[in-house]
Amino acid sequence: MKLRSATALWAALAIAGIYLGSAGSAWAGHRWGCWQYQDANINVYNGATNAYYKHFQSKIWNHTKAWDPYTDLVLNQVGSPGSSDHINCYAGKYGNNGWLGIAEILSYSGCIVFEGRARLNKTYLNNGSYSKKNKRHVACQEVGHLFGLDHQNAASCMNDAILNKPRPNTHDRDLVNSIY
Repeated sequence: MKLRSATALWAALAIAGIYLGSAGSAWAGHRWGCWQYQDANINVYNGATNAYYKHFQSKIWNHTKAWDPYTDLVLNQVGSPGSSDHINCYAGKYGNNGWLGIAEILSYSGCIVFEGRARLNKTYLNNGSYSKKNKRHVACQEVGHLFGLDHQNAASCMNDAILNKPRPNTHDRDLVNSIY
């Protein structure tokens, strides 16, 4: 009887370990490839204008749960675009191309990003279907990609199936902090 109980206990622990291990891998696996900046000190140029300038500002610095105060990143606001340790943010009418926002790696060596660009597509975002919250969700997500995060299926701006969670969640913060 004791042997049967011990065997059952070990079997249950093994099954739980396999289940939790695969669930944990799926949860932790929302890295965007191997992309990351050299260190946590990143220059950010906000070249967007008007309301879109404010959307990026809010999601990068101004909101209490924005990327800068919410993570270990040190995001330095700079007055001109750059190509070394830079994220450059823009918004424009980029046409009917299928994307609301896009993150682009423009300059890199191996996995180290020197210059990334986040763009918001006003062709779609200004058509009356998207709220300020939706636009901030997209801004948060594109910047999050440039920090090395991919999409995830949780209540976060990194979820591309929803547009109503305009900030990173605890997992996003923890993953960014583990990268940098």
